[in-house]
Amino acid sequence: MLHRAPLLVPAVVFVGAIVLLRPQPALVEHELPVAVLSGTVTGDVTHHRWGDDGELTLPDGTRFELTVRGSLSAGDRIVARGRLEPFDQARNPGEPSARELAAERGVAGRLLDATLLARRPAAPGDRLAWLPRLREWASEIIRKRIPQPQASILTGALWGERGTLPHDLKLEFQETGTVHVLVTAGLHLGVIALLATALCATFGVPRIGACVATIVVVWLYALVSGAHLPSLRAATMISLGLAARACGARALSWNAYALAAIVVAALWPAAVGGASFALSFSCVGAILLFADHIVAWCERIGLPPFAAEACALTVATQIGVWPLTAQTFLTVAPYGVIANLAVVPVVGGTMILGLAQIVTDPIPLVPDLLAALDTGLLDWIVFAVHAIASLPGARLAIAPPPTWSILCYDLCAIGAATALAARRRIAALALLSLGTVAVVVPTHAQPGFSVVMLDVGQGDGIVVRTPHGHTIMFDTGGRLEIGAGEDSSAETIGERIVVPYLIRSAVRHVDGLILTHPHGDHVGGCAPILRDLGAAWIADGGQPYDGHAYRDCIAIARARGVPIHEPRAGEVWHTDDGVTLRFLSPSEPFLADTGDDVNENSIVVMLEYQGFRMLFMGDAGQNAERRLLASGIDLHADVLKVGHHGSAYASTPAFIAAVDPKVALISVGRRNRFGHPAPATIATLVRRGIHVYRTDACGAVTVRATGRVTTMLPC
Repeated sequence: MLHRAPLLVPAVVFVGAIVLLRPQPALVEHELPVAVLSGTVTGDVTHHRWGDDGELTLPDGTRFELTVRGSLSAGDRIVARGRLEPFDQARNPGEPSARELAAERGVAGRLLDATLLARRPAAPGDRLAWLPRLREWASEIIRKRIPQPQASILTGALWGERGTLPHDLKLEFQETGTVHVLVTAGLHLGVIALLATALCATFGVPRIGACVATIVVVWLYALVSGAHLPSLRAATMISLGLAARACGARALSWNAYALAAIVVAALWPAAVGGASFALSFSCVGAILLFADHIVAWCERIGLPPFAAEACALTVATQIGVWPLTAQTFLTVAPYGVIANLAVVPVVGGTMILGLAQIVTDPIPLVPDLLAALDTGLLDWIVFAVHAIASLPGARLAIAPPPTWSILCYDLCAIGAATALAARRRIAALALLSLGTVAVVVPTHAQPGFSVVMLDVGQGDGIVVRTPHGHTIMFDTGGRLEIGAGEDSSAETIGERIVVPYLIRSAVRHVDGLILTHPHGDHVGGCAPILRDLGAAWIADGGQPYDGHAYRDCIAIARARGVPIHEPRAGEVWHTDDGVTLRFLSPSEPFLADTGDDVNENSIVVMLEYQGFRMLFMGDAGQNAERRLLASGIDLHADVLKVGHHGSAYASTPAFIAAVDPKVALISVGRRNRFGHPAPATIATLVRRGIHVYRTDACGAVTVRATGRVTTMLPC
């Protein structure tokens, strides 16, 4: 097996050297408030009510993400003026770096809030324009006969376009381990290669000619589908396998695998070491290790050859990639094998029928019949994904396993495959089980007391970890909702930032959520936390409010039996490890006619632990501050979480003097439309010699009981 592959060792050495020495692509380093770029709109355009998103490619090939106030069409030649931004380093502990991901994709930066200065339709010979225009034309053909969301699944499989797929359905694909069917990569190019090979065999094309023709078809498809890196990588690997077959060797062998690793690393060094690279080669490596053994077992139990092959590819792939998906997506799909067995074999049929619809579009009735058949297959995919995602325990959150544990798993998998080759099945099962334990062994959070103010943009999301591992959150991130009762995107911050941070920190259950007030930028993460992790209790101010995120939070809490408390000034709560929560506000009667009653009646808490004191102000402003000062309560604190994101309507000099903190934390979004934090607030804090840490400049901020402060970004 492995010892008969002389290229494996050079491949490992070469790829390792690329990881250590890979050159960094040219990326935007500094923000430009005003930049003018001229180029062609490439990639697929996503339409929003506030404007369009796309990709802008300059004449020299440099690519930028693009967001414009207005409409875009693929292939347009435009001149746009906007804010040119670099991609961020990680802004919260443990999260992936957007900058590194952009480097893998070959995107230099992003032009945001752009205005179109000039716009011309694509020139007929513009090589950058005709491919996106071709995809746009094909997408229109698909969508006029196939309803949503089935059409988005099909266009996702055909060329990776899935921007209009409903959010809940995307999550179900992720939870069942089938999201890969929506990204044009190895599975999809494999379908095209099999189709081309079958057509060549039908017309009697000799082996060498068939391999050459299939290579051409695969590369044309990879380019037409958008030339995304996963599809280009898959095309390279398939081409090397076909070249081996043309020479009379096995198409899928360890030497071809090693040669593919060398070629891919040489062509796209920036992507080596990334999750996509690792997933691709883990998938193929597992197929080489296990597929033949699984096929033999399936045939022994009576499965026909096609079913045996499908089962072998699905199971082997899941054996190879699940630890990496756990590390990348923080989840394990227990029913992943079942879901892939139900979905993957159907994907090839949907693709072939979809391509046939495009080709036969001018012919009466034929594309309609093909669309009806395709819709049936796509309905099955939606049904299967939804049904499996609805099963108990369909999604298990897992702290990302460290790289060393995945390497241990890989060594155990190689040992298991070797044992299977020697017909030692019990030893193989034991080794795979040992590798699995190495990956899923519980990851424990760092001991000790800490307060982490997450960078959730223009909102608040603060995580308190106590010495015994309790987790209490002061607000949960989100976005301010426009208009009471509207659906909003407030919860996406919880799904993308807050819940992943908690999972990465080995939090499996949240002890308590203190919702200082019901605005969406403070409660947007509540519902996602309750859905994914659960909570023992919620402290809510009890103010009536009809925002979508707040209603969703309370509805889920009641449905799951989570107790909702409404603490008032004077209450004192204790944990079993020495943390005290003193509620200082709201008091009854609530403040009224303040101009912002919801904010002014925020829950205000003094947290105490071994002499350390931190004051959490929510969005309380000057009226609440005056009531607190008049009450005579001891407000002195080591750390102040500044009220209302540093607004000019909070943090009066008298209040700051009473608190007299050494450190002030401000949770605020970059370039927010409110002008937070106000210069007057910053001046008040600076005049007293207080160290100010802001999430817009510093990223997440961590405070220890000793008063030590660390930030994600230098600031």
